[in-house]
Amino acid sequence: MKRLLGENWKRVGLQVGLLAGIGLAFAIGTQGEEATAGPNPDCPDEGMCTFKKPNVMFVMDYSTSMNAIWDMNNNATRWEVTVAAVQQVVQPGSFLSQNTHLALMRFGHDPAASEGTMIAGDLSGIIDGQALDIQWDDDNNEYLPCNGQALVDSLNEVDAPMQGMEFGIGTWTKGALDAVAVEIAQTKADHPDDQDMPGRAYVNVLLTDGEWTGMDGTTPLEPANQNPAITAADLYDNQDIQTFVVAVAGDPNAEAAADETAAAGGTTEAIDGATPDLLAMALAGVVQNIIDSVVAPECVGGLPRVMILLDASSSMLNVNGGTQAGAMDETGWDQARDALSGDMSLFDIDVGIGAAEDVTHLGLAVFGHNQPAPGEQTILVDYGPCMKDNFGWALDPNTSCEMPGCDDPWGGPPISWTFQDGTIEPPGFDQATTSHMPQCGGVAEFCSGSGTYTHLGLQLIKNNQAAYHAAALMPMAQYPTNDQTIYFNILITDGQYNLYSTDAQVSTELTEMYNNGITTYVIGFGDGVNTPQAMTQLSNMADWGSGGTENYFDADNQADLEAALAAIFGNLVFDPCCALNDCSENPEPDTMEPDPIPMTDTGDGDGDTDTGDGDGDTGDGDGDTGDGDTDTGDGDGDPGDGDGDPGDGDTDGGDDAAEGDDGADDDTDGGETGTGGDLGAEVGEDDGCNCSTADSDTDKTGGLLGTFLALGLAGFIRRRRRD
Repeated sequence: MKRLLGENWKRVGLQVGLLAGIGLAFAIGTQGEEATAGPNPDCPDEGMCTFKKPNVMFVMDYSTSMNAIWDMNNNATRWEVTVAAVQQVVQPGSFLSQNTHLALMRFGHDPAASEGTMIAGDLSGIIDGQALDIQWDDDNNEYLPCNGQALVDSLNEVDAPMQGMEFGIGTWTKGALDAVAVEIAQTKADHPDDQDMPGRAYVNVLLTDGEWTGMDGTTPLEPANQNPAITAADLYDNQDIQTFVVAVAGDPNAEAAADETAAAGGTTEAIDGATPDLLAMALAGVVQNIIDSVVAPECVGGLPRVMILLDASSSMLNVNGGTQAGAMDETGWDQARDALSGDMSLFDIDVGIGAAEDVTHLGLAVFGHNQPAPGEQTILVDYGPCMKDNFGWALDPNTSCEMPGCDDPWGGPPISWTFQDGTIEPPGFDQATTSHMPQCGGVAEFCSGSGTYTHLGLQLIKNNQAAYHAAALMPMAQYPTNDQTIYFNILITDGQYNLYSTDAQVSTELTEMYNNGITTYVIGFGDGVNTPQAMTQLSNMADWGSGGTENYFDADNQADLEAALAAIFGNLVFDPCCALNDCSENPEPDTMEPDPIPMTDTGDGDGDTDTGDGDGDTGDGDGDTGDGDTDTGDGDGDPGDGDGDPGDGDTDGGDDAAEGDDGADDDTDGGETGTGGDLGAEVGEDDGCNCSTADSDTDKTGGLLGTFLALGLAGFIRRRRRD
């Protein structure tokens, strides 16, 4: 007997305390609330789905033993509790209602072998031991989509077994499974196209509280030829149809018999529904198993993989034309973080079937200087579902601010960051997550140290995608891909790459990825990208990254950045049946630990941009050759070079760009954690201090346009804090 459903329960993460606190929202509703009728305009048409909707049969024990009081707190019987639990998992908007065809059979016993026999005293329509209350299709052999409400209504209309009497109806379980087998055979005959590969899947869910009996309901566990495991084995061995068994109310003899039936039906052992809470958990586990075994293999490879490549040059920390380190919420870095992971951010974009994070796997990478070797380019978060918390933590200045190198992440130079490993508690992410910040070194009032080596960032995400895809093609990959998996990148940059990367280096990486089927969308962020030179570079990058089909997005401020992200996702087409995550319920899959604890220091660290203007002005705007500061790169000691050299900024003189180096010598893993920024370093124009951000709040917005579509899907774990 399983109290938890194997490894899937790590994914489901349901606990009794959670049931009392948050319920099983989205996929199975809120515990204790009666499922209600209502229109469902968002029913996905099967023609829009990657897979054929499975046919799921609920087979419910209608014996009079189900009338025993079980939930003492609510004076509810086994039947009443079981009905409520089933109604929750099938109600309109649930995963099962939206993405499967549902049927309902109740069973008791058959008093006589003659056809058409009814049970004396039963008024519910049990004939020959069963009642098929809801079918998968209608009389014209048309499937009934999104028919969860039909099951809800049917169970509301049927009375308790034998009107609540203690005796009168037995438990002929094999007769029910035999009748299910007949219904499956007839349905297959009526729908010959279902057998075209991949064929339509069938799943049985048997809920029973007692030992099985013979046909007449009087002989527990006898005769042997009436063992329901016989039929369950036949369905599984010959048609690959699984039978899940939920043992209601915890009778030991019943549990042993249920285990046998489940094992024969290909589901190893019965699921423990010994208490009302465990029953709800058991049904949630069945739903998750259907997702994992039937739906996910067809869907997961089709979910787009999106890599965000964020400019992490020091200019992202400066304001006032790059002459001053910005305060909290004023910097381009803070505004980009908010657009990527704040309230109503990238993850929350409405894509027509829900939020973007529910139907994409998002990753995050950054790039900056080429020193220390191999460079600052780093994968902070690899492709994965529900990574919003990971993004926000990785980009939070508070995360990387640790004494003695940093006591105020917005205090200006010199700051020495300490990059953190997010798999360590707290926050204890399951997915590898690394924090990062642009360097804020030097002795001036502005941050410096990280340049704009764009080609190294592009090279990193190219190599990472190839390695990720190869691993995801392997058997038993957690999130498998296939040859049709869509990948695309979004490059967000605030300045020119002159003196850091060459056109040849950047075009090589972008063109190679595009030729491999990966489009790179380009967003120029900040008012410094509005110079003729910057506009030319942005236009070229968009052209190289899309085969000439896309223009770059001009985002002068946070509102424009959010709109650009929404526009990119708005052009995508998603499978409405493949939204397998509800990330508002499940911030990071496969985890049992609590959400990350917000850091508290000089700010709230939540990425909100309440006081800044939100314009993200992080470019140079001076029309010079790419240093982005207020001087002309002449080495005269004006703010921007500071070292008296003509734009070298480091010991190798920026040879990767200036000498046309192809970047092959630069290792692109960038995956270490450590400190960033030289506390006493002087500033060169190669050090990335080329940001300008206005200080008014004229252009600031609170988030993206659009709202969530409440499509009921499979999210079972915990709510994300939105504090």
